Amino acid sequence: MYKLHLSIMLLLLLLCAAIVDDADAAGLGVYGSVAGGKTDWSPDYTTDFNKTTSRLDFGLAMDTAPARDKLYNYHLTVGYGIFRNRSNAAWGNADLEGLIISNSFGFGALVTPKVRVWFGPEVKVTWVDGSPHDYSDYKINLFGVGKGLVLGVNFNDDNKLTTVVKLGFQVFDYTGEGKGFYSHETNSASASYRRRDYDVREKMFSLTLEFLFRTSDDR
Repeated sequence: MYKLHLSIMLLLLLLCAAIVDDADAAGLGVYGSVAGGKTDWSPDYTTDFNKTTSRLDFGLAMDTAPARDKLYNYHLTVGYGIFRNRSNAAWGNADLEGLIISNSFGFGALVTPKVRVWFGPEVKVTWVDGSPHDYSDYKINLFGVGKGLVLGVNFNDDNKLTTVVKLGFQVFDYTGEGKGFYSHETNSASASYRRRDYDVREKMFSLTLEFLFRTSDDR
């Protein structure tokens, strides 16, 4: 899965470069994000369970209009995420890692020479895998799509630098599987190989900080 993540990230980076090269006064840079919330896990043929979750992700960011007086902007981040699940239920604590892609479709609400405020819908896509802390031979693989809203504030200086602060709320729906030597029926290690399908619902608030370098001073 690591090679798949890397291939997708490289493809998206090429897309970002093409968009920035074509867009007037676009911005390209880096970001870091933290998030927290709750997850509801639904394994097949066994009892559901809940976990507290947090996420740290970082990577590259792009915006088509970080400083311009335009109604619409498209905002993209492509990064690597670390998802921490904490609970005494089922297999206990687990860390999942993988690719996270965020697409925001913004509409300018307030634009001044120094500040641009925007808001709009956000769609995120994630591919993650990992293992519970106490059952390292039980592998979990998930694919998820998150939908929600985001509010962004861009602070623009005179040196083509834009600092972006984003606040968002997303609801994720994951599907995937767990495979290995763990039994949900006994909540313990299993002598035989087991496989379970998972459906996961996750609700998270996120806070993101970005630094973008604009391709033009045109506003």
